[in-house]
Amino acid sequence: MSTHKAAKTKLVFIRNHPIRSCYLREPGGQPTSIRAMSTNNQEQDHLESIFKQKRILRSKVRQALKSMEPSLRSQEDDVIQSIVLEAPWFKSCKRLCAYISCSGLREVDTSKLLSHILHNPSPDGSMLQTVKKLYVPRVEDKNSNMRMFNVSRIDDLVANSMNILEPASVDAGGNEREDVMRANDPLDLFILPGLAFDRSGRRLGRGGGWVHHLY
Repeated sequence: MSTHKAAKTKLVFIRNHPIRSCYLREPGGQPTSIRAMSTNNQEQDHLESIFKQKRILRSKVRQALKSMEPSLRSQEDDVIQSIVLEAPWFKSCKRLCAYISCSGLREVDTSKLLSHILHNPSPDGSMLQTVKKLYVPRVEDKNSNMRMFNVSRIDDLVANSMNILEPASVDAGGNEREDVMRANDPLDLFILPGLAFDRSGRRLGRGGGWVHHLY
């Protein structure tokens, strides 16, 4: 989710891969593996160029977001959340992961989305079971490891050492929360934060690797 037109700058992602190998058979001999080192070096140089461009783009977008008027950012947050809430793919989803926004990082606010999900009763009128099953992130350590736990109430969220709301690993009754990686049913939707996106929806993160480690 992006809050500034500067975040629409096109960015091409290059996925790294092992060194390519080719196989040659000498007359009467066995296949010989030849590592294409020159090709790999070219690819490595290209990747380093991409990483440099990403660092430059991150700096520019952060500066653009920092210079935005808080009132404008708040208005855009409301518009973005309203678009999501009215989207057919959101209305039809039953199980989703969503991030809990951090104002200090100037992420798009998700409080309206979370409130809608957790305060929306089931068709039978019960507030004990929401229509949508929600999983939100919990940071496990300083090595970018993260888990997604199921929550059913706003009260399930507590502030961590960085003052970011996240679920405790156990509920109020001491029961272990359901981890999305152990869920029986697949997810319908994953709402991710991002520093910048292009018009095709390709994402530029903040460089910490939290989302990549989650996958």
